[in-house]
Amino acid sequence: MPKRFATLLIALLSLSPAFSHAQDTQPTATRASKFFSHFDLGISGTTFFTKDVSGTVTSNAPNVPYNLTQSASSAAGVLATIRAQKSPYKGLEFNYSYGRVTQSYTCCNLNASTGANNGPFASQTTASEYTFGYLVRPPHPIFGMQPFISGGAGVYAFSPTKFGGQSLQPQARMAYYYHVGGEKMFSQSFGFRFGVRQLFYKAPDFDQNYLRIKKTTFTTEPEVGIFVHF
Repeated sequence: MPKRFATLLIALLSLSPAFSHAQDTQPTATRASKFFSHFDLGISGTTFFTKDVSGTVTSNAPNVPYNLTQSASSAAGVLATIRAQKSPYKGLEFNYSYGRVTQSYTCCNLNASTGANNGPFASQTTASEYTFGYLVRPPHPIFGMQPFISGGAGVYAFSPTKFGGQSLQPQARMAYYYHVGGEKMFSQSFGFRFGVRQLFYKAPDFDQNYLRIKKTTFTTEPEVGIFVHF
């Protein structure tokens, strides 16, 4: 998946001069160019930091009820964002992020199939975000940077890996997020962006009753990257 982002970024870099040249050679903007002038595409590197959660498992698994703590490892990831801005206070965005984390469950050394004591339990998982949000870019710069704030909802999908996923099934969670940061253009087509996001969702249990605590957690994602304005 990261290779796809690299390919996409190279394509954007190669296309941008063409857009700039078209703008220089056409005195009157076409309807299509006016439409796309409201859009930008950003690619950022990000890091995932997820809050630990604890709860009581009351399923039919052996040795219940018991208290369980769920944690996710910190990890690096990639965030892609498409934004459309009609005016400073009217904008929309679509976000896709990708990362790989290890979901760890601590209480009584769970066994994946029976819940019995049989060593520590952890699942290597890919996490993919698909969210839509409302975007505001206030018209007044702060310290020379264009501020922005956005928020919205979507899906956070967890897919255990083939060899490290403990044969668990994929699971998608409803997610809500907000995002604040700043950006600055360093040419007619390219800009620099930084910010921090927080994504709220119910901790994944992969539909396994011996892992189910029904607790909401959140992932904090600082991000730094570039964007192309069309």
